[in-house]
Amino acid sequence: MKKIYVDENLCTGCGICIEFCPKEVLSYSTQRSLKGIYPARVENLEACTLCRTCELYCSAFAIAVEGEKDE
Repeated sequence: MKKIYVDENLCTGCGICIEFCPKEVLSYSTQRSLKGIYPARVENLEACTLCRTCELYCSAFAIAVEGEKDE
């Protein structure tokens, strides 16, 4: 089962994960975090191909992707 976790406490709201996702799985949250930024959120998990691009490009290490492509 695939899961994507976005840690709002670590997310800087830079948007790199959103821009580089080839399937538009992530988007900005509509609510501000305690840091006053709009963090990334999972919007379309079904479209995720588990490429882990979001996880690899996140310089804040705020994203964790779980699951295997063969599942």
